[in-house]
Amino acid sequence: MISRLSAAIASVMLVSCSIACESTRTVHVKRGAGMLGLEGAVGTETILADGSRVVVVNELPTAQQNSALRGKHYGPPEPPPDPIAGMYSSGGMPPPPPPKPEPPKELELREVARDGTVTLRAIMPEHVMAHFVEALKSREYGPFYEQMLASDARQSYERAGGEQAFIEWAEKNREGLLTFLNRMSTGWSGTAVLCERVSTMRLRYRLDKRNISDIRFEFVEIQMERGGSRLAMVH
Repeated sequence: MISRLSAAIASVMLVSCSIACESTRTVHVKRGAGMLGLEGAVGTETILADGSRVVVVNELPTAQQNSALRGKHYGPPEPPPDPIAGMYSSGGMPPPPPPKPEPPKELELREVARDGTVTLRAIMPEHVMAHFVEALKSREYGPFYEQMLASDARQSYERAGGEQAFIEWAEKNREGLLTFLNRMSTGWSGTAVLCERVSTMRLRYRLDKRNISDIRFEFVEIQMERGGSRLAMVH
């Protein structure tokens, strides 16, 4: 009797340990373990005080069956972590540094799109003068008239005939304008060009003509508007 009791207790402990990880522990007891107060027909279930579920069976389940039972409740067991892979995984290394910001693109004063559209940009007064010289040299006045004239100058030409009036004036004075603007550009950073403020947003650049008698034009006025510099007057 003692041997039967010991065997039953060992069987209960063995099965209990094999599935102790379940949230509701199931213990299989071989039929005939009456000494434990668990006698009953095959399939009889008893809930113990600790919450364990005791099922009476003819034969105790094998280790393979116990493993399958655990998998039914918890799914397949997870493989052990790889210590080498963990060192280089996203969780094992500090986050990568943020990408470096792209350097600012160089300002393109003149940009030609695929469809042939010309875009002119002028931040400094020198940019306006450079665009004007290029328009006179190439006789391509349209983009300059549309984009580089100050609002008041543009309105004056619109009342006088629009772009065609500007082209006629530029062609009539083309040689004198090129000579004047070239002299302005060579003396821009020196003492040959004098700057004075006409208003808050308008500057006048005057060419020092004391030693230059062959130039008819005297000054240009540059208006700051629309986020850049625009030609307001040539006198």
